[in-house]
Amino acid sequence: MENACPPIVLDTKVLIAGACRHAGSLAYRVLMAVLDGQIQLMLTEGIVAEYADVLGRPPVRKLTGLTVKQNADLILDLISLSHQTQLHFSWRPNLLDEADNKFIEAAIAATAIIVTYNVRDFSHLDLVKHGWDVMTPLEFTTLYDLEN
Repeated sequence: MENACPPIVLDTKVLIAGACRHAGSLAYRVLMAVLDGQIQLMLTEGIVAEYADVLGRPPVRKLTGLTVKQNADLILDLISLSHQTQLHFSWRPNLLDEADNKFIEAAIAATAIIVTYNVRDFSHLDLVKHGWDVMTPLEFTTLYDLEN
């Protein structure tokens, strides 16, 4: 990597796309960089709970091809490699999808970049960005020169 990667908060849809294991996909590249220890992943209990819930859904398991055990192993790997972010304030930025607030809270607490396909979902904020940002997998992998 040419530039040192800042910590990230990984949106669930990017995790799912990465878990589909299409080697050329940008989501897969980001997920592998996390699992290889190149990128520090920031997690909260709420984010882990969402990952487990969504990965465990039958349509998502069919899409990713992962078994229940493989899903559990992936989540445990992410937890073991991540930094558990402590939330000291409950920011309520009034996003269109209330469930996305947990990602903003983690990004603020960790001064991290949210990697998401839905940048627009995070654009309805009254919060000023101080050290945290929102990027697509393409923007992130391009800016931080993640290898194929």
